[in-house]
Amino acid sequence: MADFKWEDGLTERKTENDLKDLRKTVVAFANTVRPGHTAHILIGECDDGTVQGVKNADQIQRKVRSECEEVYPPIIWRERVYEKEGKSCVEVEIEYSGETPHFGSPAWVRIGSESVVATEEMFQKLISMRSAKARQLELWRGKEITLSYPASSDTFGFGPCLPGGQPPRWNQTAGASPRRAAGPRRRGNASNCLTAESGE
Repeated sequence: MADFKWEDGLTERKTENDLKDLRKTVVAFANTVRPGHTAHILIGECDDGTVQGVKNADQIQRKVRSECEEVYPPIIWRERVYEKEGKSCVEVEIEYSGETPHFGSPAWVRIGSESVVATEEMFQKLISMRSAKARQLELWRGKEITLSYPASSDTFGFGPCLPGGQPPRWNQTAGASPRRAAGPRRRGNASNCLTAESGE
């Protein structure tokens, strides 16, 4: 085992009586460690590097496993018992998972009259809702949208475009693939408008 001389952003020492915030530390490391790096929690060592050891390494390992398994999404971690200065200690290693952000427990959502643990699909949807654009799209999911715009040049090859050369937002049922409005294209002055109506 490498000899860690001090605490830093990816190393923390804890005594066996200082594990109340173990899950918080695990989650923080899992969200901070970058690809190719490993975070370390050294249980049984003091902040100044002196070795106190643990009385029951098996019990500490069960505690670590219990806390790590509550983190969601699951993290990449491992633990092992090591000897230092004749005393047993437990090392926990945490690697980059590629599934950040991690949380101290699963997300819960309501389905009907029940509170249930969010599935992976539900969890990803909750994360995407942090985006303002995603929130706006969600407001229109499943609704029929009709859009009118002035006829203009065939910029970008999309047909009529909005003033300033911006292509129109083709009408669709929110959440479905965009469809171009049926019917022939028309050209004319700014007073002429086309109405895009969703259809097959």
